[in-house]
Amino acid sequence: MDAFAKVEAVYEKFGAEEPYYAVLSYDEYKQDNLDAEQFFRTGEELIDERLQAIADFPFQLDPNRALDFGCGVGRLTNALGRHFDEVIGVDISSTMIENANKLRRCDNCQFVVNKQEDLSLFRDEHFSFIYSDITIQHIPSPASENYIRDFVRILKPGGLALFLVPDGPSHLQGSLPARVDKFYREQFKPFYKRIRGKHEVQIHRLAQQRIAQLVSESGGRLLRTEPHARWANRPKRYKPLYYWVTK
Repeated sequence: MDAFAKVEAVYEKFGAEEPYYAVLSYDEYKQDNLDAEQFFRTGEELIDERLQAIADFPFQLDPNRALDFGCGVGRLTNALGRHFDEVIGVDISSTMIENANKLRRCDNCQFVVNKQEDLSLFRDEHFSFIYSDITIQHIPSPASENYIRDFVRILKPGGLALFLVPDGPSHLQGSLPARVDKFYREQFKPFYKRIRGKHEVQIHRLAQQRIAQLVSESGGRLLRTEPHARWANRPKRYKPLYYWVTK
């Protein structure tokens, strides 16, 4: 089973067993402890915060159509539905999408399954806003790079794509540090989780230089990068950055 297929398998299992916990990995979101209202409230709070940051930048968003990439059970899709005319949530997991449809809270939201390693199901310049939070980090390359390219392709001129990716090593691909980093993330860490009976969630990183290159080559423009507030001052390997992209 290749790395992308493993991601699909993990989230199909999550969707069947612990769909909320797969999105927010805190004990209060496990099925036995779940407060669904609080779960969806966190989505509304996050989207309100992000949209305020966009307005303060300043950037004028067209409220026409938004995409929630890696929507899970629709926590952020439903929150976006309060601000946009139409919102589409897309996810690799059919079990997640089944849950999202059952939990739908807005009439202007729809959910679709996409098991392709790109976003070819959407036409060019289709969305005025694209949002992705804690999703791309779970997707191996080259699929992660394909998705970033397609964010630019399906974004309307003057639109905004805002996505979160952990900053990765800037070593040349194939160098010893890069190989060690890849082995730790893709082999050792999943094995350690497996023998402890935990879900084998992968964490992948991309260097800022590589993302800037992907955006530029696809016809986009990188407006800014922004550290995730929760992790900004923590000296850890995991340093997620928000990328703001327009065209």
